[in-house]
Amino acid sequence: MEIINQSDIKKYYKIFAYINLIFSILLVIFLRDIDLKERIFALIAINVGYHMLYLFFSSLSKDSTRMNNNFNKIIGTGMLKLFSIFGIVCSFTIIYIFISNAISEKEYIGLFGICIAIGLFLGAYKLWTDLNNE
Repeated sequence: MEIINQSDIKKYYKIFAYINLIFSILLVIFLRDIDLKERIFALIAINVGYHMLYLFFSSLSKDSTRMNNNFNKIIGTGMLKLFSIFGIVCSFTIIYIFISNAISEKEYIGLFGICIAIGLFLGAYKLWTDLNNE
């Protein structure tokens, strides 16, 4: 059972990529207490982190070496499914940590990096759906 299908994942990936870009640009504009070079580095790190986590997880199912024989297919698919579950659980954990730290320390600027965890979730969920559709 798929909650989100492949086309929805791609659509949400693009939407959150734009939101992530807007958040990181706002971070550069409004965060005046650190140096401009550090703000630009944060912009790059947030955007690269989002795209890298999504692309890493979503491309794992395309590896053809686990299709060599039946044993590799079964064990490799099972291990990748566990890895995708790990990614999904980690994304929710990271979101919880970001939100709880922002609330407890009253530093809401930390919420600008929350899209990185959303990229992790979308990539891990895409891996899960790719493995289930094989």
